[in-house]
Amino acid sequence: MNEQKRTTPLLWPPVLAALVTSFSVIFAVVTYTRGVHEQRQAAAIGILQEYLKLSVDHPDLASRDSSEPVDAKYGWFATHALFTAETLWTLVGSDDKWQNTITFVLRQHRGYLEAGVLSCDAFQAEFVEYMKARIPELKCDR
Repeated sequence: MNEQKRTTPLLWPPVLAALVTSFSVIFAVVTYTRGVHEQRQAAAIGILQEYLKLSVDHPDLASRDSSEPVDAKYGWFATHALFTAETLWTLVGSDDKWQNTITFVLRQHRGYLEAGVLSCDAFQAEFVEYMKARIPELKCDR
């Protein structure tokens, strides 16, 4: 009798290929996520540095007494500061360390926020709520 050898298909090459592919996809996702996080951090640092540079260039506007009236020049500076804070909040606001920085920027302009001249419609509604939680006396222009 002619004995035939029974051959079974090799299963390990496709299984190995699937495992390698899975690990590659996981590595790619982790690397992408880490890259996005680092890009957000770098953008936030750059934005904060620009604001701080402007503050150094205009110390009379950066450290203003909250009892002083809001003139056009200070209104521009304070609005720029708030847009800086909103941008930081959007990029890295979920990070506690950055929240402290954002709150610091807001508190530097407490007088402006309490004066009732802020156009709250110019900001994201969620950010306005964030500001109100930190500066309860915030008043919008309407």
